Amino acid sequence: MNREPMFGLETGFLSKQTAGLIRGILQKRYSIGNSSVPLFSSPSNLYPGLELISDQGPNPIQKRLVVGSVRMGYGHHRMALSVYSHSLKKQIPTYLHDLLAISSPEAKAIADIDSGYSYFSRLSAEIGGPAEWLWGLLMSQGNLTSLELSCQLAELYKGLMKGIPTDSPVITTYPLNGQIAVTSGFQKTIHLICDNYPQYYLLVPGALNLVQTPSAYTKFIQMGIPKENLAVAGHWVNEDIVSGAVTDSENRVRRIDAKKCRRFLIPIGGAGAQKGYVLDLIRLSKKHLQNKKAVFWINTGDHSKVLKSIEEFLIVQKISYLSINTWEDLIRFIERHPLRSEDNENNPPVVLFHFPSHTEAFSATDRLIRITDVLVTKPSELAFYPVPKLFIRRVGDHEAASVLRSLELGEGTVECREVIHAKELVHIFTESDDLLLRMNESVIKNIIEGIYNGSKTAVEIATAN
Repeated sequence: MNREPMFGLETGFLSKQTAGLIRGILQKRYSIGNSSVPLFSSPSNLYPGLELISDQGPNPIQKRLVVGSVRMGYGHHRMALSVYSHSLKKQIPTYLHDLLAISSPEAKAIADIDSGYSYFSRLSAEIGGPAEWLWGLLMSQGNLTSLELSCQLAELYKGLMKGIPTDSPVITTYPLNGQIAVTSGFQKTIHLICDNYPQYYLLVPGALNLVQTPSAYTKFIQMGIPKENLAVAGHWVNEDIVSGAVTDSENRVRRIDAKKCRRFLIPIGGAGAQKGYVLDLIRLSKKHLQNKKAVFWINTGDHSKVLKSIEEFLIVQKISYLSINTWEDLIRFIERHPLRSEDNENNPPVVLFHFPSHTEAFSATDRLIRITDVLVTKPSELAFYPVPKLFIRRVGDHEAASVLRSLELGEGTVECREVIHAKELVHIFTESDDLLLRMNESVIKNIIEGIYNGSKTAVEIATAN
């Protein structure tokens, strides 16, 4: 693999003085780079065979596949799940290396950045207008300077991977993880690029960078990225969803033919930015909910304030609801509501899901996808999943390209910038069959063509001799 610092592209936009100043501030404020952190592992409670790396645990670190991510929103961890679901299916021993699971000054610095990201995401979504425009602009300006800075800062974070055998294959779902792996001397680093909007700062120089779409590949080539550092793999989707996608789509078609109540799954993102939009969608869709044409399954994740706001709103609107608050109750709910089942007329029109842990929060959506008719989501990493999708307003302009990909594949709607537009699509989905039938037919076609096999491909590349 090419290990030139910046793919051979012209750099130096970031002056040594500026880089030194930024490094100095971080080192002084957080004491970064002064020591390494002893690493251990412990077994995952949710995913048998997966070991979680942290600074505490009963097990020493050994050579095995390392999946690198960061608990920043839900998207990067969802991508990581898509990877280790395939490696665990193949019985490949796997670590999850979450930068924020390691108590250290480095993790504190990264967490502070995430806190700011989440705050401004919520602000832009709730205020809209100039705030949304500015945040969208910032989220689409990942130039060479930002990549150069990130790679320089990765040098300061090397202690977060010290002690992991460098002949362990590494698959990363967040650029900083990959940049740390490369600068730490790992022999094989595979990096999965999120979204469908190519930006320099998403890349890991020195790694094999995998993209989800041919259009992203073409754009990166035009940006000067060498072909040996880049490949199209397919969409990042977990093994359970991919392996069941054809059967699930066929069952969705049967539900359409049987005129069954439409199930809409609405996950709240990791930043908790969609609360106002979802409340308005509930209000505008009240008639469809009360006449049993539709049910809304809303996963509030680990956002307690969002859960409380929705509960209070439903009470005011006099809409009955059911609450699912534990992983065990979620599994029982899924077992009672397979796609092929009859819907109980006594079921409430809204079901709220809420979980105490980050992992349960985003994993619940992946589980519920398999029993829903329509996924209602912003154009996040869920935009690439094999299920009919209704897209609500994005958070950041970079997400617009993910909608275009879904439209290209025929399994998603346009982005509904206004809630009234989303309500109209809810009406179309509930009152007619054609659009939903075409989407399911497209998913089946795309599955046969291997569109959703990106994470499987990444595991195969990483573990090949």
